[in-house]
Amino acid sequence: MSVAELDTLYAAAVAAIDAGNYTLAIQKLMAIKVRLATTPNITRSLSGGGSQQLSWNANQIDTLIGQCQTMQATAAATASGPFQQTKVIYARASSTEE
Repeated sequence: MSVAELDTLYAAAVAAIDAGNYTLAIQKLMAIKVRLATTPNITRSLSGGGSQQLSWNANQIDTLIGQCQTMQATAAATASGPFQQTKVIYARASSTEE
């Protein structure tokens, strides 16, 4: 990930907001969030021989997945409405007389 990639996504999100296209704006902002959530935090120490540590915040990724699932459910409800239609087949129960 580079700063240029983030700047491009940011500019696209701002343009989408200005145009009133909030769906596209959310997509671009989520793309930024994915990149930031999956970029490690780097700690470096140059004294005493030097060391380096990488760490990721898994909670940010879990939060992002939850937000994507919410958006997926919203998109499905928008496309098909709040009620799902299910085909029902009626059949007569067989009776056994003994």
